[in-house]
Amino acid sequence: MTTTPLAGTELLRLWSVTTLIKMALGTSYPLVNWNCEQVGVAAIIYREAIDAMLKTDSQDEVAKWIAKKRWDVTERAQIRGSDVHRAAEQIALGIEPTIVPGTEPYVEQLVRWLSKWKPEFLLAEAPVYNVEHAYAGTLDGIMRIDGRNFVIDYKTTNKGPEAKSRPPYPEVALQLVAYANAESVGVLSEQRYDSFRQRYYLYDETVEHEKLPQIDGALCIVISPVDCYAVLTSIGPKVWRAWLHVLALAQWQDDGSKQVFGATLDALEPALRATLEGRSS
Repeated sequence: MTTTPLAGTELLRLWSVTTLIKMALGTSYPLVNWNCEQVGVAAIIYREAIDAMLKTDSQDEVAKWIAKKRWDVTERAQIRGSDVHRAAEQIALGIEPTIVPGTEPYVEQLVRWLSKWKPEFLLAEAPVYNVEHAYAGTLDGIMRIDGRNFVIDYKTTNKGPEAKSRPPYPEVALQLVAYANAESVGVLSEQRYDSFRQRYYLYDETVEHEKLPQIDGALCIVISPVDCYAVLTSIGPKVWRAWLHVLALAQWQDDGSKQVFGATLDALEPALRATLEGRSS
């Protein structure tokens, strides 16, 4: 990616870590599978409405309606995750958490885990920047346990231990290694979004930023209604090299992929080609 200043400003536009991962890798299999499940969930929730619609509408129309309705289901999961993250941030800051109805068991499990491990929070919901590699992101926190500093990322799930697939998934290692190798810490007001809902940050070089604390490791903390556990996550040289490949692939998706095609060689006769080109002009 590039760190060219935006026209007429001293601001650098840095793509967010999560956007870069999505640009480079697309949607992961666990998320694709989860999205498919939500279509089924929507079909169950709205089955009476679906039966009524099938009496007057075609199957294709009803199928499209169900596909759109599943976003209601996924949106509720996203809101729940945001509510749990907000409560976790408040706990890290020593503030009485605002517990949104429906998130009580998640927050209780997190508090139980924190009570056992007793971490010291160094940062919570902090934007971090790496200008050299042109990326930024908001890490969930940095906590110290037994004298070691861990960069952390919370993942929420409604699945219990009996589920075949639960977080963490490998992509979180890319996310955490990017945060761990950030150069500085900034302020939330520097965060922005573009018109395509791809997240980026505006980095002001004239504003003083703090140096990121030393990072000794990484943890993915998974929170469900019935348990909470942290998984040590590798952020070593091998994962860092993989992250650099993600950056390169995201750059290609953003710009390089638009430049790979040139002239078309076809079998049309010159007169027919001229006619077709005349119609399209």
